[in-house]
Amino acid sequence: MTPQQTLTPQQINSLPAMDLASGELRARLTGAVITGVKTMTTSLHRSYVADADPLPTPGLQRLLGVEDENLGVVEVVQVSLVPLGEITQVVARGEGEGYASVAAWREAHEDFWRSTGESGDGGSQKPGLGEDELIVVERFRWLPEHSLVPTPRPRRVGIVVTDDYPLAPDRDTDPLIAALQRLGIFAEPVIWHRWEPAPEYDLLVIRTPWDYPARAQAFLGWLERAQAQVRVLNSPELIRWNLDKVYLRELEAQGLASVPTSWADDDDALRRGLAEHGDGWVVIKPTISAGSFDTELLRADSAGAVTLGERILARGLTVMIQPEVPELSEGREKALYFIDGHHTHTISKGALLARGGGLRGGTYLEDPQLVQASADEVSFGERALAAAARATATKTTETELPLYGRIDLVRSAEHGTVLLEAELFEPALNLHRAPWAADELARAIDHRLAVGAESPSGRGRSIS
Repeated sequence: MTPQQTLTPQQINSLPAMDLASGELRARLTGAVITGVKTMTTSLHRSYVADADPLPTPGLQRLLGVEDENLGVVEVVQVSLVPLGEITQVVARGEGEGYASVAAWREAHEDFWRSTGESGDGGSQKPGLGEDELIVVERFRWLPEHSLVPTPRPRRVGIVVTDDYPLAPDRDTDPLIAALQRLGIFAEPVIWHRWEPAPEYDLLVIRTPWDYPARAQAFLGWLERAQAQVRVLNSPELIRWNLDKVYLRELEAQGLASVPTSWADDDDALRRGLAEHGDGWVVIKPTISAGSFDTELLRADSAGAVTLGERILARGLTVMIQPEVPELSEGREKALYFIDGHHTHTISKGALLARGGGLRGGTYLEDPQLVQASADEVSFGERALAAAARATATKTTETELPLYGRIDLVRSAEHGTVLLEAELFEPALNLHRAPWAADELARAIDHRLAVGAESPSGRGRSIS
């Protein structure tokens, strides 16, 4: 028999059985299989040895329901023996049970194996499983053409990332995927420069393509191709607008105060902008950057300031020159996070730039800590989001708030509350500090999927 044949109930009944746990847990796991969220299952090799049972083999199996009834057919595509200490996040994610880490997967499974007596530890609190304990990992796929029960349409979301994080770790993708799994949504990372856009997802969520500054044109070209194939959030229009920090001019024109900035597109403008600050300290940075690349705190009259500005210009970018804000150097910047327009949490990153050039400690290292934001600061952030949405609305669509966004601001004694950046397509959300925000974002994605299924525009929350 092959997956392409239409199998009769009698033929299905002759297949080996896949029974996932029992009772309510089985109901939950089989539901995850049927919706495509669960694509792997793991078991102890020692259990097969103890029962003298053969290991599963690739091929067709019948999926059993709570009452041992046949639900349909899965195709096991790979069976592997993996030492417990070598289980990866790919396996934890494939289990489809919302594990945000391998540690969470291991704790849950060791508890389960202890409860069933499989771990052979006599019910002790410690499961007694070493790093070399062999785990049977089955990878499979549900075959909807052989379903014996009503099958809901799977919902598939691609979380856009990159494979290279030289500046900061991605702590957001795994918690977000886990939260989506708990809502019955299949999600997986999509390395943007390895995936040629195709309509295989219901939605692409742009999250951590942090290598884009080094290949901005390639990223923009990929984004255009992706938009032609699948819905993308945040919207490509918003991303293209947000990619270059010249957007700060537009937000300032809408009444949002920002740090006074000189913009230099050539060498003369660079030298004029530096001269305005005499021998004062200034922050010099390009309008397209991530991870504080080519961003330094230097004296305006120093040779290093000119050299950095010329290097940025040589890359074809605009130079931003801003006076040092003492509150920023003291680490008092706040990053306010918004999901679907709602404020979820606020982070203080600490000061990053060292006086005289470079980064404090020599490397880009944020120290994100949860802090409180005042009502005025939240209101400022909401106005910034609304202004960004208005700036990128088209004549044919209503103004849509971003799915997510980060508004960086600081309260300055000299300038008041000022906008530093509006990060609207690839900010670190610091979900490891605010795990509830992963659930908020997953629910917002769930809502956008539902709205998108009901209407061609698939809009989210709008503003007037």
